[in-house]
Amino acid sequence: MAPLDLDGETLGAKRKNYNKLLKEAIANNETVPSFKLSENDVQNLFNVDLACHNRDVNYILDVFKCGDMLCVSRAISQSTWLITEQQYSNIINPEYIQKELYPHMCTKAYIKLHKNIRLNIKDELRAEQFYLQETKKTEAIKWLPYCSVTFIGNKIREHFDHINIRIWKRLCERSINIFEIVFEHSQRYKSHQYAHAVLFLLKVDLDKYLDLLEKDQILPKFNDKATHVIMKKSPQRVFDKFHVYMNSIDVATFSKYLKPEEIFTFLCTQINKDANSTLHVYRSLFDYDTLKHFVRRMPKDEQFDFVKKVFIVKQNADIPDDNLVEGTEAYFLRKMHNYGSSPSYLWYRFATFERAFEDITQMLDKGVSHWDKNHMLKVLVLCANNNMKHIYTLLDYYIETNKNESHSNKFHFTTEVLKGTSIYKYDEKTWNKLNELFNSMMIYDEGLINIHYNECLFRESIIIYKVIHDEKVPEVIENRFQFNTLQKYVTKLNEEQGEKVFRYLYDRLLGQFKPIKEEVDLLESVNQIKRILKLLKDWNKELQDYSNVLDKIKELIKIRETNSWKHDLSSIYNFKKSWRRLMFEESIVMHPSEAVCLNALKHDPRLLERYNNEIQELRVKDTIYMRKLLSKFRTFWSRTLAKNWAEAYLHDLIERNDQDSKKKASVRGLCTILTQEPFSDIVEKYKPAQAKIDWNTVDDHVLNIQRFVAKNMHRARPQPPPDSILAYAKGDYLQFALPSLIAIFYNLNISQSKIYIPKLLDAPVSIQKHGIRFAYRKLNDKDSSTVFLNCWKSSKNVSIRAIIFKFTHELLCKETHPDRAVALWELIEMFIDSLTFGEDKKIYELLAGVDKIPINVRANYLMKCYKFMNSLIVNAKETDRDQYIALRSNLIWHSRQIMERLCPNFVVDLIEEHVDDTFFESKGNGMHVYVATGIVPVLSAYVLCTKDENLQIQRYEQVLLPILNRALTMWEESRDGHFYIRSNFMNLINQIQTDLRDYAVENNMNIPLKMFMNIQTELHKSLSLTKNYVLLTRWKLMVALTVLVEKAYPDLKDWMNITKKNAPEFGKLCLQYLKEDVTTYMPCIYKLFSEALNQVISLLQDDEKKEIYDAFLSDEDFIQGYLLTIQMNGSLRNNEELKEKLLSHPSVEVKMHYYDQHQPNSRYLF
Repeated sequence: MAPLDLDGETLGAKRKNYNKLLKEAIANNETVPSFKLSENDVQNLFNVDLACHNRDVNYILDVFKCGDMLCVSRAISQSTWLITEQQYSNIINPEYIQKELYPHMCTKAYIKLHKNIRLNIKDELRAEQFYLQETKKTEAIKWLPYCSVTFIGNKIREHFDHINIRIWKRLCERSINIFEIVFEHSQRYKSHQYAHAVLFLLKVDLDKYLDLLEKDQILPKFNDKATHVIMKKSPQRVFDKFHVYMNSIDVATFSKYLKPEEIFTFLCTQINKDANSTLHVYRSLFDYDTLKHFVRRMPKDEQFDFVKKVFIVKQNADIPDDNLVEGTEAYFLRKMHNYGSSPSYLWYRFATFERAFEDITQMLDKGVSHWDKNHMLKVLVLCANNNMKHIYTLLDYYIETNKNESHSNKFHFTTEVLKGTSIYKYDEKTWNKLNELFNSMMIYDEGLINIHYNECLFRESIIIYKVIHDEKVPEVIENRFQFNTLQKYVTKLNEEQGEKVFRYLYDRLLGQFKPIKEEVDLLESVNQIKRILKLLKDWNKELQDYSNVLDKIKELIKIRETNSWKHDLSSIYNFKKSWRRLMFEESIVMHPSEAVCLNALKHDPRLLERYNNEIQELRVKDTIYMRKLLSKFRTFWSRTLAKNWAEAYLHDLIERNDQDSKKKASVRGLCTILTQEPFSDIVEKYKPAQAKIDWNTVDDHVLNIQRFVAKNMHRARPQPPPDSILAYAKGDYLQFALPSLIAIFYNLNISQSKIYIPKLLDAPVSIQKHGIRFAYRKLNDKDSSTVFLNCWKSSKNVSIRAIIFKFTHELLCKETHPDRAVALWELIEMFIDSLTFGEDKKIYELLAGVDKIPINVRANYLMKCYKFMNSLIVNAKETDRDQYIALRSNLIWHSRQIMERLCPNFVVDLIEEHVDDTFFESKGNGMHVYVATGIVPVLSAYVLCTKDENLQIQRYEQVLLPILNRALTMWEESRDGHFYIRSNFMNLINQIQTDLRDYAVENNMNIPLKMFMNIQTELHKSLSLTKNYVLLTRWKLMVALTVLVEKAYPDLKDWMNITKKNAPEFGKLCLQYLKEDVTTYMPCIYKLFSEALNQVISLLQDDEKKEIYDAFLSDEDFIQGYLLTIQMNGSLRNNEELKEKLLSHPSVEVKMHYYDQHQPNSRYLF
């Protein structure tokens, strides 16, 4: 088939001709021969489109494998049927793509195809196959929205850390159940964002959505539309829980769902609720900004009466509390007044102007602060409500009573008047009064330059009034008027008034042009044109109706060209998109850019020829890369514009001059506009003969060409073969070739990678690094492991070894198959064995990265790394030792996470090695063992990490008991006044206690009752009860709790359920122990007992704690039980039932302790 040559002058005409030829070929049932890339882009596209229409699958698959992204992109976009139709599922499936297509597709093509499949696949089962094929979690989650709801629910838990808002919304669109799963596990700081992103669920399942939000006490801000949906579907929910929703819903919208006669009752209902826990809500409710929405819903004649009684007259405010009967109107009005905090004068917004004017002026006459005065006057302005009579009254009052007022206060009042009223509605009488105020502020004074920021508002108002009333604007106002289109009046004025104001502004701007003698004058004229254009735009005028403006623009262009000035005119051209067509002929001069040239192709390509000088200047600019334009030339004007521009670029390239910018632009242009063969000739012509540059004899002209060819050859389509860039990527030329080297090798398909990556690995170190990186990215794990092993053996370069170790470590971390993980671990183990103490520090840092190592080899990895780090610390420089000790500490801490898999002897040696320096040594200055990184968490985990009681006791006696005995022996030792052994011992006790829940029960280990009892025996044997009552009582309670946990453990494996079942019984035991101690020692022992109990019940939830408090309050005659409950941390927080029990006790002592501990700020409630 002969190469296609499209008729037509413009881009649209050529495309029309192309579509015509394609339709004819389809009508004639033409077919395409086997795939072969042509130098003619149109021919290639034609064949691809025809093959896509004919559903020639083999041809399309061959296109996918070619390196020309123009053809690949067209084939992918035009063959959607290949993805959507079930009959082609044997091709579009993970296995076929991975085995048959991926090895032969360049990277960019594969990514594009992969994304297109994801966007168009409709079959949920096939989408699930693609999900399962992904090895990266971040990529896999992109497939989830296309999978079945059941599948999403099963897999979403693996992606809590990978969900972004876009995917989150799409997942929730599938099912609200996904919202429930994710929301319950999301971090709190994300919850508001997540909840707000899926407000559409209000229309899907409102009740479930709100139930979940209420459960976690996380409510997003609901706008008016969302509030409307809530109130329409579930109004009673909000009425009943208004204190929950008040700060989240749009109150103005909510108030519309209350009938006028229901408003007062609703407010009383809110008041009647318990205010102690929601005081802040009600204070907000009765502030002006919130309550005004409810007041406006009341009958008009009742609004002011209501606010007057509550906030102005403050009816019932002085009645003693004892005289108020709960539930009466007086009671509610008093409560509302107490909650409200807005100034009383704000509520006059609901009064008539006459009433507001009378009362507020009386307040003003008595004297108020400037701040209150200004706000009172603002209320009067708003009450005037554009009524000219009222405005006149207010202005007259102000002028008469404020003759000696400062300019600043006058400015403030006048500003509020102008903002709160419509100047264009003023009658002559009112205007004259306002003008009197202007005169008092000397607005018309020519000699006074007032710099107050609101003066511009005054001038605008004067201009508006004068113009619409056909009066002359004072010259002083005109002169001081800063440019402003007065757009805010466009929709306010009627047609006649608007035209007057527009014409005034337009004529004024048009008359301000000055003669242009210098370039600075041109700049000012350009700015003046922009002001006129803004005026036209803001007043909805069209530029074509104002020919004198267009003529002025052309005049400026001519003046600029005549004087060879360079001032930019693009701001005029781009001012409004629809106006650009009026400046089409001048567009290249005004805005020389790729976008303008592309526009010329659409409407008149000969424009490029008419402005050849400007185009030549644009073509050689190295700051502009016209890829889209050159691509259009190459495809649609291959024999004309493309040829001419290519010749121009070649001329600039070979021309000897000192302008590097021309060389850069020329090479980039040739990369884009030339087809593969002629560009390959240029690459071949300028490839370096030697790797080293002799800077004394080198031809700078040729070197510049080589430099830019090496940097930019990757921009060619299709990209040059790897051999082309390898000819440049050597010696001194590597620095130039690096961008192209990375881009070309990144884009290689797998088959090519296996051929060319070894060439990089045989190169010098500077290139070998990139070869290793490409091996990691492009080869499979087996092949890349082989490459890494060979390079490790052959290289002693520390940077090469660091890169190899890093990528091998990453391979191991992302491996999910156990057998492959073992193979990779063996490789890394060999690397560790051959490490020296002079490697790159990055390797040592990676050794401490244990948490992502596959679990089946993690223990071996940790033990190996720990052994090496010990040796490294001994042989390291003093300056590096602390860093390596910190890395080793991370390994020690992580051993706790995999204790079951570690060799017991290794753990015992580890504890014995570090127990002296981290437990029995003081660090000075009051510092002691730091639990998070010390040996304490490891020791606790070791003795608890067993399911056999005998083995646990063996570990206790072998490891923990000697440490306990030694610590108890040193109990009285101190340094610098600090009992460091006691402090470390308490850290150990705290850790073991916490690990009963978080380690033993959580991991289904043995309940350590026998061990805890042995510890209790040792404590009682070694410590004095008098000096250590809290510790001994604490452990006594801990043993009691553990007995109950062990009893429930066979049936219940969850800590929360275990403690929930046993909390009442534990509470009874605690009460019994307290009674015994009160009898044995003294009544006030409850204070020490409460301290011990607080430390134990920190393991329990609030509901379980409440059960224990209830046990202490079960015996009304045992007053110490009540006093202990009051003493406990947080015992009364949000627990009204408990408060009631305490306050109902007849003992004055109980009440006194209660008020002292839990209501220190009660006097501030009202």
